[in-house]
Order: sequence, then C-alpha cells, then structure tokens
Amino acid sequence: MALAAWRQFTFFDALPIRDPAVADDDGPLYSDPNVSAVCAGSGSLYLATNKGVVKIVSRSLKLQVSFVAHDSGGAITYMEQLDGTPNLITVAETENSEPQVRLWSLDKPDKKATGPKCNASITINMKKIWEITAFAVSDDLSAIALGLANGNVILVRGDLLNDKGLKQKVIFESSDPVTGLAFYEASKTSLLYIATTTRILTIFTSGKSQGLPARVLEDKGCGSGCMALKKPTGEILVARDDAIYFYTPYGRGPCYMYDGPKDSIFVYKSYCAVVSLSAASSDASVQSSLRRFVGSVPSRDDPFGTTKFTILDTENKFVAYTGHFVDGVKAIFAEWGDLYVLGGDGQLYRHQERDLQSKLDILYQRNLYSLALTLAVNAGADDKRVLVIYKKYGDYLYDKGEYDEAMGQYIKAIDGGEASQVIRKYLDSQRIYNLTSYLEELHNRGIATADHTTLLLNCYAKLKDTEKLETFIKSEGENLKFDLDTAIQMCRQGGYFQQAAYLAEKHGQNDLVVDITLQDLGDYRSGLRFIRSLPAEDMYYNLTRYGRVLLQHVPKETTSLFIDYFTGRYSPRKIVNVAEFDPSAAAALGNEQQGPTSPMLGFPNYKNLIPYTTGSRPASVISGPIVEPAPTIMSTITNNVGKLSSAVVGGVLPSSRASVVNAPGTADAAVIVSDAVIPDYKVPKPRTVFATFVDQPEELIVFLEACIAHHRVVGGQASDEADMYTTLFEMYLQRAEASATEDEKNKWEEKSKELITGFNAPIDQSNVLLLSHLYSFRDGRILVRERENLYIDIFRSSVAVSDTLGAIQTLHKYGDEEPELYPLALSYFTSSPEVMAVASDELSQVLNKIEQEGLMAPLQVIQALSVNAVATVGIVKGYLSEIIEREKKEIETNRRLTESYRQETRAKLDEIRELETEPRVFQSTRCASCGAPLDLPTVHFMCKHSYHRRCLNEVNEDTECPQCAPNNATIRAIRRAQDDMADRHDLFKTALEEGDDKFKVVSDFFGRGVMEQVDYLVE
Repeated sequence: MALAAWRQFTFFDALPIRDPAVADDDGPLYSDPNVSAVCAGSGSLYLATNKGVVKIVSRSLKLQVSFVAHDSGGAITYMEQLDGTPNLITVAETENSEPQVRLWSLDKPDKKATGPKCNASITINMKKIWEITAFAVSDDLSAIALGLANGNVILVRGDLLNDKGLKQKVIFESSDPVTGLAFYEASKTSLLYIATTTRILTIFTSGKSQGLPARVLEDKGCGSGCMALKKPTGEILVARDDAIYFYTPYGRGPCYMYDGPKDSIFVYKSYCAVVSLSAASSDASVQSSLRRFVGSVPSRDDPFGTTKFTILDTENKFVAYTGHFVDGVKAIFAEWGDLYVLGGDGQLYRHQERDLQSKLDILYQRNLYSLALTLAVNAGADDKRVLVIYKKYGDYLYDKGEYDEAMGQYIKAIDGGEASQVIRKYLDSQRIYNLTSYLEELHNRGIATADHTTLLLNCYAKLKDTEKLETFIKSEGENLKFDLDTAIQMCRQGGYFQQAAYLAEKHGQNDLVVDITLQDLGDYRSGLRFIRSLPAEDMYYNLTRYGRVLLQHVPKETTSLFIDYFTGRYSPRKIVNVAEFDPSAAAALGNEQQGPTSPMLGFPNYKNLIPYTTGSRPASVISGPIVEPAPTIMSTITNNVGKLSSAVVGGVLPSSRASVVNAPGTADAAVIVSDAVIPDYKVPKPRTVFATFVDQPEELIVFLEACIAHHRVVGGQASDEADMYTTLFEMYLQRAEASATEDEKNKWEEKSKELITGFNAPIDQSNVLLLSHLYSFRDGRILVRERENLYIDIFRSSVAVSDTLGAIQTLHKYGDEEPELYPLALSYFTSSPEVMAVASDELSQVLNKIEQEGLMAPLQVIQALSVNAVATVGIVKGYLSEIIEREKKEIETNRRLTESYRQETRAKLDEIRELETEPRVFQSTRCASCGAPLDLPTVHFMCKHSYHRRCLNEVNEDTECPQCAPNNATIRAIRRAQDDMADRHDLFKTALEEGDDKFKVVSDFFGRGVMEQVDYLVE
C-alpha cells in the first residue's frame, strides 16, 4: 500500500523554539553553525562542535556545562549518551589523524580540567585513514562498533568504564561504504546489524555464534542515516527511495511503499520519523547521495528543494504528521517526552504528540472508528474509553443502515451501559434478530435485568424459536444468566408452561412448580404427587395454599395427605414411574380416569397413591421401610365407621390410649395404637386447615374423625382437641340439617348427641348451645342448660330469635341467680319499638333492680338507653327523678359536712393562735384529778386543767395532762400512720386500680394527708 493512500492526520503540534543563548557570552547553543553532532538522554541535550567542544543543555535550554572533549581540535562527528546512565561517548575525526573515541563519566568532575572525567580514550587503529560513516554502542557498554567508508567494521571490546582490556578488531570487510550500525541484545547474545550501500547484514558479536561470517538479510542497502533500530522488537527500519523496509535477525519483514529520496529515519515510540527530499529534479537521488556523504546542509538557495519531515504509524498505516524544512534537517532526537528536530537553519522544533482524546476527536470527525479503536488499545486506554468508541462506531453504522455490523459493535460495547438506548433503537426498527442477539449477550455477561429477560423471552416467543428458548432456560453454570422469577413469569405468560415448570423445578422453586402444574396445566394428580414428594414444611405450605382446588378434583387423595400430615405420619415420597409399580400397587390405584400428563415433571400421572379408603398401602409408592400390614388411622375410621363407634366408651371417642386398647369390640383399636409414630416435624393446629374443607363437608368429617382418634391415642393440646370436637359437632349438625330423609337426620343427630354427652368431651358448652340453636338441635340446648347453668346464653338465645316473651321468662326465672341478666335485658328491651311494646312493663322493674343492686352506674344506663331512639324520657322519668333526688341529697349532706369541717378547723386555728400570742389565764380552783381545792405546789396545763403536784407521778417538760393524753396519743398515731402511708405509693396505686370510684379514692387519700408536701429543714 503506497504512502499516498495512507490517511493523513495532524497528531503532533510543532512548536519552534528559538535559541535562548544566541546573545550570551558563551555563544549560541543549537543554532551554532559549528554544531556537528547532537544527542539526548538522561534529561539533558548534548551538543558537539567541529572544534571538539561538548555543551550540556538542561530542559530549560540553559547551558549547564561546556568542556573540550578533544583538544586536538578534531570535529566530533558522532556522540551517544546511554540513557539512564552518566556515560557519554564521543567520536572525533581529524584530517590525516586516526579517530579518537572517548568515554566520559558525567557524574564525576575532572579535577585537573573543566568538565567531566574521561574514563577511557581509544585511538582507532587504521592503516589508512578512512571516514567513519556509522557508529553504534551496546546498551551494556561492552562493545563499540564503527563503520568506515571503505566498508570495514571495527569492533572495540573490553572494560570501557575502567579503560582495561580493550581490543580492536575488524569483524566485517566490504567494498561498499558502511551506512548504518545497530546493536541488538537478546538471550545472552549480542547481534550487530550492518547496513551498506548494497546490502543489509547481521553478525554476532558475542555468544556461541560469535565468529561466524556475517549473514546477508538482503542484497539491497541504504544511504547513511537511513537505518534505525526499533528496540522493543529488535527490528531495524531501512528507508530506501521506494519504500520503508522492516528486518528481523532472520530476514526481511513487511515493507511500506513510500516513494522519494530519503535523508534519514528515526524511531520514536511506535512511530517512524522519516526525513525525505522533495523530488525537485530528476537528479534528486544523486543529490541525496551527495548530501549523505559530503555532509553538507542545504541553504535556502539550495536547488534541491525543501526537506520533508514525516511521522508515520506503520502499524496502523497512517501519517501522523507532515512538516517541511527549507534548510534541511540537521538532527532528530527524543527527550523530555517529545520529539525534537533541529533544522539546518539552527531552529529547534518541538513536536508534541497530542493526547489520546484529541486524536480520537479527530478520528470521530472523519468516522474512522476502527482506527480509533486501534489507537486506544495500543495507547493502553481504559476499558471505559474503548467501550465509548465501540458505542460510537455502532451508532455510525446504525445511521448508515448497516444494522448487523452495528449490532456487532454494540455487543462489544455492552459492558459500557446504555443498553436501553440500543434496545430502543432495534425495537423501533423491528430488527428482532439483532435485538435477540444483543439480549443474549447481556445475559451471557451476567448484566441483564429482569426487563431484559422479559424482552428476550418475548423475542423468542415472537420468533417462535422454541429451541433457543429451551437452550436459554436450560443453560448450565453456577450462576444464572437471567432473572429466574422473570423468566418463569414470561414463560407462563407466553404459554410455555412446560419450560416454566422445568425452570422452577430445576432451581428448587417448589411452590412455583405446584402453582404451574395446578393453575396453568390443570394436572391435579401430578400436582398432588409432587406436593407429596416435598419436605414437610414445603408440603404443608402448598397443601394449605391449594387444598381447596385439590379437594375439589382429587378429594380422597388430598384428604389422605391431610390426615397423614396432621397425625404425624407424613414423610416425603420419592416420585417414581407408574411402570415401576407392583401390580398390586397398580390395582390399588383404582379405576379413576387419569388427568393429563405433566411432561415437565418427568413422570406420568397417578391414581390414588394413598388408598386409605381401601385399608392398604402400596409399599412401592413410599420411600423408606414400611411395617405391614398395619393399616393407617384413616383406614380404621373410614373402612368401618361402626368399628370406630364401638371403640367409644359411653358413646364417645376414648380419652386415653388404655381406653382405646381395652374398649369392648375394638378389633382395630390396637392398630391405631401400634400405628402411632413420633413425627420429625412440628404438627400444626388442625384448625388452620378447617377453612380448606369449606366446600367438602364429607372429607372434613373424615379428617376430623381421624385426627380425634389420633389425639386420643398419642395425646395433644386440649385446645386443639376442643376445636376438632366443636367443628365435628357442627359438621354432624350440618349433615343432619341437609339430610333428605328423617332416618338419615336421626342418624346424624344421634352421632352429635353421642359426641357431646361422652366422657370428658372437651367441647365448650357455650359452643354446643350456640350450634344447637343455629341448627335447631333441641337436645343440645337442653343438655347445655341443664349442665352449665348458662343463663346468659339462654337469654341470648331468646334474643337471637327475637323471642321477647322467652327472654322475659328467663329474666324472671334466673334474674336473682344471675344479676347480669338485667343489664342485658335493659339493652334488649330498648333495642326496637316492637320489643319495647312487649316489654314496656318490665323496663321499670329492670331499672329498679339495676339501681338496687348497683349493676350499672346512672351514666351507663343513660348511654345504654341512648343507643337506640326507642326509650323515651317519659319511660325513664321516674328512674331519673329518683336518681337525681338522691344525688341532690348526697350533695347537700356533703356540703353541710364540709362546712362543719371548715368551722371546726377555724376554731382550732383560733385556739392555736391564742396559745401562741395571748396570755393564758388559769381560773380552776379544784384539782382535775382528785377534785380537792388547789393548793401549792400547783401544775397548770395549757388545756386549762390544773393539778396538785402530788397528784402527778412525775413532772418535767414532757409531762402531759392526764385527761388529754389519750386523745393526743390517738392524734399522733394517726399522723404517724399518714406519714408512713405517704411513702407507700404501691398502696395508693392498688387502691386506685381496684376502686370503682377513682375520684373517691383520690379524695380519700387527700383527706388522709398523704398528698401533702413535706418540707425538711436543714440545720
């Protein structure tokens, strides 16, 4: 592919840099026309002149050091700085003198002269002086190669750093001038590339192959400076007038057509910089040769034309930069992260590569997305940026109408997000096939959402691609590639029930398997069989959830499973094929018509696998050992109801294990005992499934009878047994009410009577009464009234049927024994005008009884009467008047009592004030003890009692009046008790909780002084 066909870009920005030291005393730097060699490395620029001077320039283009490297005045024609080391090598040539090679240690200053220390100085031995046309140094500084114009290559080996053991040897001879040298080291072997004007060769300088003749890679050479080494790969690039060639140690590689005379070539990163001359005349190639060998630099008046500087990306086949130099190019070097070109006019140009994003923007403008991807990957761009390019490329192709190719790019960019935009595009364009592949990739990457799964399944359904759908849902791996719940839901919505059931079963979604089998496929027998194979907890959940529909379609099998579970006998049964059953087992299944087959469960439908009603159990249906021929509890009950009834003591089910075993005529009772096992799961309360049997009364009766028999044998909670007895009693009454004949009705009523009159029947009598009334079971109502004295319930039963006269009779008969009937009667008598009309005469008696017994507070009575607008003020006028009059009298009494307390308190306060402020006059003339006239010594007390001194036992400051002492002691005791009670908050709380009149309790405690605040004086 010719270079003219390569894409042209401007990925480099060229900035001219003027020599800052032009006017300095030290003279110019790189603009000096005497500069003969240029190199860079280790963060510095090195300039050599044709007078043997070396100048070291910093990054800021300031002169750091200038020293004379060759004092003979020879021109330094070649110079090399080993990057990352302080070593600099210079080669100087003097007319009619042998060339000199010197090694400088830049980190060690010379003590005798200005400049760095010279570690080694080598004079190249020549019989005849020839110009050096090529120069190369190995990376480890173990060898130096020099190419001469006579075609010889001299190799200098030894300890160059210490100037020891240095040897010179001509390792290659040719009649053509040497135009290029380059060392390549790999696997402990050093290889030297040699370029002449006619050939490209390699020769080993170290290793096992050292000493072998040079190997010719191609019989075509190149001009001076037109060979460069690409160190990362060990290749050399050779620039000829027709093309740029690549060579490896084993031969020639690819080439790229690039017509025109070449002046030099330079490798920079992944780029190849080529300096070429414009073909201004037919003798351009001749002039180019003259330039290389004469070493002249063209001037502005050069008739050969301008010099072209091109930066190529040979790997991606594009031109990254093109520039022109009127005065030619003197040197090219790379340092400080940029590429520098020193023009023949002494001007330095910095070529700074643009950042990746800038280059990508240029490529985006030209829709060169493939090249953008390559650049991004080669530049080590992060995944996010690469994904953006894929996305842009896909958008470009989509806009062009290349939907398939665009989808390929979108799939590559799938990890970059924005999946919804891609999906929306292909939904709009109705490209279902492309959309399907994109959604499949989302699931393969594990980044699909529930919406993606939904859409993919919809695509499969629209394409009617059942094969792909099954492949999708049957995908193997530790992690699902899709959202399981969404996949199942969409399969069900699309009518793929078998696939939905497969997914659910495979991933342990047992509840969904049951739901699909029953709700979607309608295969009730298979559904029940699957439920029967589940662990106890899962089985119970699904059985209660779908129990109604199962009882409707497979009542016997479902009832049998309920009984097994609630009697503690349940264990999961492995699903097997009907063909594997024994003939006896198949016969036991019955002749019922089988439902449809469920292919997704992998087994045919079954018959009655739990044949309680046949009194046998097929061993092949159940996994695990089975003790035969012990029948189940259910078989004992349903096989022969008479036998179960004969096991009843006094007409009821036995209350203990011993009563079952010893009951007369119970041939099968021992079976019930021997068949009892300890379950490995917690048996729930039977009442939790009563509602499941709402439309199946016969199955509920069978279930209850079996559970009651089991409870009587192994025991259980009394509340559970009471629930079962109550429900079974109700079912008996319900069946009696629905009986078509009188004999059948009597039969069920007799069973009901036996159930409630049995020994220790754990059924609540109120429930018996209520159920008996609801189903008009007279015997039940009479029995309960006789046993429990449920007067309130008797009254309520009359109220329930609006039997007002019956309610009045009940009130008259049991009112004295059950006073609570009167509040109920009050509410009932005022419940409606009809009832009020019948019971109007009784209302006043009820009110009087309530008042006398204190059954209700007046406010409660008023509230009860105000519920319905039936009772009028006239009816309760007398009651209200009496209540109000009594309340008035009580208020008046309390007011008088309060006033007397106030007067007494004021009198006491006045007396205390007189004792504290006024003198006390004692006028008693007789002793209060003996009654004799007073004589001295006399003792007077503030209470105005006076005594003979002799009439008192002891007289001191604490002596009290004998007559007032008992009263004072009582007062002090009361006060002490009040103080003690003030700290007993629990007594106040208890009294407040238990008292009917809360306000009275609080006022009572206030009166006792327990609520007073005690002030403590601190001395």
